[in-house]
Amino acid sequence: MPFKSFISVQLLEPTIYVEPISNSNLVIRGTININLSSTTIVKSISVRFDGKMKTKNYISSSASAGGFAQKRSIAHHCLVLYPVEEQTDTNCPLILKAGLTHYGFEMQVPSKLPETVDCSDVKVNYHVTAVMEYESNSFLRVGRSSTAQSCAKQDVCIVRLPSGNLFFGSNTCEFIDSRTHTSDWLEYQVLVDKKSIALGSELPITFRMMPVREEVSVEGVNVQILERRDVFRKSTRTSYAVQSLLTAATNETEIPKTALPELWEGTIRYSILVGKSLVHSTLANSDFDIKHTLLVSIVLSAPGGIAGRMRKRVTFQSKIDLLNEAVGKLGSLKVPTYDSPPPFDDSTFVYGEYDRKFTDPIAYSDIHNNEHN
Repeated sequence: MPFKSFISVQLLEPTIYVEPISNSNLVIRGTININLSSTTIVKSISVRFDGKMKTKNYISSSASAGGFAQKRSIAHHCLVLYPVEEQTDTNCPLILKAGLTHYGFEMQVPSKLPETVDCSDVKVNYHVTAVMEYESNSFLRVGRSSTAQSCAKQDVCIVRLPSGNLFFGSNTCEFIDSRTHTSDWLEYQVLVDKKSIALGSELPITFRMMPVREEVSVEGVNVQILERRDVFRKSTRTSYAVQSLLTAATNETEIPKTALPELWEGTIRYSILVGKSLVHSTLANSDFDIKHTLLVSIVLSAPGGIAGRMRKRVTFQSKIDLLNEAVGKLGSLKVPTYDSPPPFDDSTFVYGEYDRKFTDPIAYSDIHNNEHN
C-alpha cells in the first residue's frame, strides 16, 4: 500500500494577475506529482478549483465576538484527468508503478472573481486541490478491495492589476495633481506620480510651495491614507481606518525648517506598510467594497498673534488605488514559460489532452444567484 503523503500539486503561477475589466476566463496551469512506494490501481485523478468568501454581517452574536457570520462558496470547478471522457474500456484500469509520475494540467476558471482579500471584515481565498482515488489493496491480492483517497492543496492568489497595461507602462500617465491652491499665506501644489500604488512600495509626493506673505514656514507635513470598507447585507455596514505614512529610508529631501524662500519644490518619499490594518483596494461587487483616500495636511506658521506666531493648516485629498503587494514585485518577476516541465530522474510524464474541449466554468454571478434562489 502506498504511503499517505504521496501526492502533491505544483502550480506554474500561484499568483494570477487579472485586468480589472477583462472578460476572459482565467487559466491555471500546473503539475500533479504522484510518488508511489508500490504498484497501485488508480480509479480517478482530478483537480478542483474552489473559492470561499467570509464576511461579517455585524448583526449576529458570532460577528460581535469577532467571528465571520456569512460564509459561502464563490467558485467551484473540477477537471478530471482520469478517466477521460473518451475512455470506454472500464475493465482496463490505470496502473501506476512505484516511483514518481507527473500529470500536467490546464484548467479554466471563471472570470470577474473577487480578488484575494484578508482583513477583519472580509476574507476571500482560493485554492487548487489535487485528488486521487485508488484501491487501497495491492492489485495482486484476490478479493474485494476498498477505495482510498489522497489529496493535496495549494493556495491561489488572485491579484488585480491597475487600469491600463502595466507590462507596457500605459498606466504611467495615471497621476494625482492637486492643481495650484491659494490661501492667505501660501500657494501650494501637491503632485503624486502614481495613482495606483502597491502595498509595501514607496509613494513619492512632490510639494510646490510659494509664500504670499513674509516669514511663512512649514512646521509639519502629515500624510495619511483613509481606508473605507463597505460590507453589503440588508443594510450596509461601513468602517473606517486611518494610517499615517512615514518617510521612507531612501528619502533624501527635507522641507526647510526656516522661512520658505520665494519658491520651494521637493519630492518626499513615503513608505506604505503591509499589514492587516491596511489592505488593498478592491473593485466593488455585490458583497463588499474597499476604497482608499490620500490625505495631505500642511501646518504653516507666520509672525503674529499673542504667542508671536500664528498657525494655519492647508489640506488636500484624493482617491488612490492601493494594490496587492504582489503587484509591486512584478518588476523583478521572472515570468515562467509554458513549455513542458523539466525532466526528473526516474520519473514518468503523463500529459493531459489539451486539445479536447473543456466545459466552461460556472460564472461567479451564477453561483451568487443560485445561493439566493
